[in-house]
Amino acid sequence: MPKPASDFVNTLVRHLRYIEQTRSKTERLFQKGDLVRRDLEVIYAGLYLEAIASFEDFIEELFIRLLAGIVEHPSRLVVPKIAFNSTVTCRKRVYDGRPYVNWLPYDQTQRRAQEFFKQGLPFTALDSSDEGKIDSMLCIRNAIAHKSQYAHRKFNREVIGGLLLPSHEKKPVGYLRSYHAISPPQTRYELILFDMVQIARKLCI
Repeated sequence: MPKPASDFVNTLVRHLRYIEQTRSKTERLFQKGDLVRRDLEVIYAGLYLEAIASFEDFIEELFIRLLAGIVEHPSRLVVPKIAFNSTVTCRKRVYDGRPYVNWLPYDQTQRRAQEFFKQGLPFTALDSSDEGKIDSMLCIRNAIAHKSQYAHRKFNREVIGGLLLPSHEKKPVGYLRSYHAISPPQTRYELILFDMVQIARKLCI
C-alpha cells in the first residue's frame, strides 16, 4: 500500500531538527569561548550545505516515489503521465543515462515535472514567493560552496540587496547568523529551515 506523501516531510523535519540542534550547540560553545569564530563559521557553512542537500534529496525522493506509485499524494490532480513499476525504472528514465540530475535551481524540477506529471503537479503548484525563497536559499549556498566572484555578486545583489546590515553580516555565514526577528529571537538560518519545511508541506498537500 502506498505511503502518504507527508511521511517524506516528517523525515526531512527530523533531519533538519538534528542539524538545528548541532547549530544551537555550536553557538553555545562559541558564546562560552570554547570555539573561535573561524571554527564557528566552518561549522555553520557545513550545516547549511547539509540542510540544502537534504531539501534537494527530499524533492528527488518525492518526485521518484510519486512517479513509481510508492507514495500517494492527497490531491487527485497529481497524476503521473507514465506508469512505472519500480523506483529503479523511474530513476533510469528520469536520469536518462546521466549519473545524476539536479533538482535545484527549482525551475529544473518544474521542467522535469511537466514532462512526467500532468500539469507538472505538485511541483508546479508553489507560488512565486516560495520559488523566490528557494532561489534565495540556493544563492546563499552557492556563495558558501563556490566562493567565486559571480556567486558573491549574486548573493550581494539578490539576498543582501538594500538591507542595512553591519559588514560582517553581509557575508553568507554572517547573514545566516544575523537576526530576522528579535522577539521571539529568530536567526535568518532558523527562518530558512522553517521555510524549507513549509515548502515541503505545500508539495505534499
